[in-house]
Amino acid sequence: MHKINQIVADHSLYLRKSSHLYYAVETPTTPDAFEIFGGSPWLIHSRAFLEYCVQVWDNLPRKIPMYLSDTASPLESYSRSVLCNSPEFKNTTVNNALRCNTLESCTDDESLYDKMLNNGAAFARPFKEDAVALDMIDENVLNREFLMEWCLENGAWTRTEASKPTGEVLCSDWGNIDAVKPAGSYGIKLGFLLSGIASEEKLMRTSHRNQAGWQACMCR
Repeated sequence: MHKINQIVADHSLYLRKSSHLYYAVETPTTPDAFEIFGGSPWLIHSRAFLEYCVQVWDNLPRKIPMYLSDTASPLESYSRSVLCNSPEFKNTTVNNALRCNTLESCTDDESLYDKMLNNGAAFARPFKEDAVALDMIDENVLNREFLMEWCLENGAWTRTEASKPTGEVLCSDWGNIDAVKPAGSYGIKLGFLLSGIASEEKLMRTSHRNQAGWQACMCR
């Protein structure tokens, strides 16, 4: 809650050089027209909710960012505060992180890969640079070949074996980095996962729990 109760000034917004946040001595007045909720900034929103935030048929999506504009971490509070204060959307939240935490110790990349698959989550983080587990995901889950080098000419990735010994990159064998082949059984598994979570939660009516997740609200 201290992030919300402190007024900050970020000079990096209008200066070329980055600078530290400056914290004011004064504290903001706690709003009584709405409640502030917070949590992880990683969310999955429905189209209807995004249209509500953009088209704004009431003032709530405008009021909340005005209040959060001078706080240190507005992204951690904006979406949840709008969701949990809106009569139309507060009962449409699903409280699931969909994420596997890879920080817990694993003996090797294979153990980490097995842990992620057995976890049943759709996402995982964090990973070390050049983690073998990421290559295993590309090959076994996404059915995508290893993408190793970037072609500046075509703006695409290439495999290392498509490069000349001199280091010059051949651009005749490029693929689209955003193109992922159908994931077969894993794609079907993801669909069942999302459908199952939504069915189990039944559009949770009590969504204020201490867990950040997919359109989840966390009380502060």
